Amino acid sequence: MTEKITGIITKIAQRLMVVLVSLFISGMMLLSSPAIAATITTLNPGNFETEVIKSSKPTVVILTSSIVVDDNPNALEETKKKAESFFGDKYKIAVGIAEQNREAYSRSPLPLIFPPVSTVSIYEKGDSNTRGAFFPIGSDPTRAFESAKDQFENPDN
Repeated sequence: MTEKITGIITKIAQRLMVVLVSLFISGMMLLSSPAIAATITTLNPGNFETEVIKSSKPTVVILTSSIVVDDNPNALEETKKKAESFFGDKYKIAVGIAEQNREAYSRSPLPLIFPPVSTVSIYEKGDSNTRGAFFPIGSDPTRAFESAKDQFENPDN
């Protein structure tokens, strides 16, 4: 009788281990999937041409004022993470400081303001096909992301 119970417990334990290992492997495959991660670049004066103009993917260009970065040194990283989770792998994301990226800022479809405010626009094949959007200093950029994406994906609206 004890051997029978031990055998049943062993079979249940083996099946649970198979299920747990399967779940673990499935989870690992999901985490490493390229569909989850966006391509993210930090813009600098020397890479706008190669990273945005010549990009094979539509590129979301996010420029943040140095005022934001001075107040919050993690601002660019926080913005990158939010952009990555919002845009996913269909877009390339390029983030930089507006004052350090004058070419990118001057190409923005938005009115140029000094000191610059944080902006988001989407480029495809070197042209910005959106009007873009502003987001206030220190605010959540999600609304600006939504606006720019909607303008890009629905240009006739």
